[in-house]
Amino acid sequence: MAQNFFALVLLQGVNYLLPLITFPYLFRQLGVAQWGMVALGHTTMQYFVMLTDFGFNLSATKHISIHKHEPDVVNRYLNSVFVCRFILMAVCFVLLLLLIALFDMYRQDKWFFISYFGIVGGNMLFPMWYFQGMEKMKYITVFNIISKTVASIPFFIFIRKPDDYSLVPCFYSAGYIVAGFISIYIIYFREKQKWFIPPFKDIWFAFTDSFTYFLSRLSVSMYTYINTFVIGLACGYTAVGYYSAAEKLYQAYNNLLIPITGVLFPHIAKTRNVPFFKRVLKYAVPTNLVLLTAIMLGSCQLILLIYGEPVQAETLTVFRLLMCACIVTIPSLLTGYPFLAAMGHALYTNWTLVSASLFHLAGLTALYLSGNLSVYNVAIMVLLTESIVLAFRAGGIYKYKLFEKE
Repeated sequence: MAQNFFALVLLQGVNYLLPLITFPYLFRQLGVAQWGMVALGHTTMQYFVMLTDFGFNLSATKHISIHKHEPDVVNRYLNSVFVCRFILMAVCFVLLLLLIALFDMYRQDKWFFISYFGIVGGNMLFPMWYFQGMEKMKYITVFNIISKTVASIPFFIFIRKPDDYSLVPCFYSAGYIVAGFISIYIIYFREKQKWFIPPFKDIWFAFTDSFTYFLSRLSVSMYTYINTFVIGLACGYTAVGYYSAAEKLYQAYNNLLIPITGVLFPHIAKTRNVPFFKRVLKYAVPTNLVLLTAIMLGSCQLILLIYGEPVQAETLTVFRLLMCACIVTIPSLLTGYPFLAAMGHALYTNWTLVSASLFHLAGLTALYLSGNLSVYNVAIMVLLTESIVLAFRAGGIYKYKLFEKE
């Protein structure tokens, strides 16, 4: 666990360092409107990535971690998941073509969004779930460093003015595709897995086994990625730029937990070690409050330091609202899949997300129909929705008496 944890810490270090350099650079070179366009394209691709992942990062991780000492079982499941992901990627490309046909903002720059699709293809080739299940986190770290580096370095060479925005998706796609092909080489040549088309029943099992996890990921997207999408359709690229500048920092803070949750999930699933989880929660919650207090006090200076221009009131206010949401998101993330789902209550964990996402969608719809949809009100909706998720999950722990188990 320690080796895997430090591998993921290194990964998050890179994931933090590069965005903290590239996002502000792109924001300054492209301007708010073009940055908003880049953010909308990236958000759209994240929906497609979520669809091709289909919850396999959780279901496949759990299945492989349980059967890691049964090579034939792992090999069949690996190939079954790859077939599922390829089919889902094809579906995503059709959906992208539909977006281009239906919405002017996509149709006017259709090649910009099509060139972004390489992110989806590269991600489809990269089986993070396999390496997590086999507890070989070092590969995840190496591949992500490769993809981020290949994508980021060209930004500083070729992106010099707003008109260069069309190059951004090309560089992102190239990074993901390179990492994807390298991971395929590692799996089938270094790890000695064998490629074959599995029987339909194996493919169907992998698909249905992951469906409940996919519902949870889809539900999460309803109050994360959809915000940028809705703001873009209702308010335009400039509003997306202001909101996305704040949201990137909010997401970066929440991603601090990735090394912890990435290690906790397979460990708790195997050991059911409740006292260990309670110790993690005991230290994580107060540490989170201390960090958030410091960030809120220095929020204006922080945004000025990162984005390098006079702080816009829209971005600053949205940032403060979203950071308030982190008071509940951190304990909510910890008690979700690393604990409730790993302890055998995946269905309940999914239900908490589905219920919260329906609330969020209802709120966004009400704001839109009443003419009150703005970057501020969307941020408030995020805070309310995250609070509901935490309340449901705390209720689940009490209902199933999980903290009473030793």
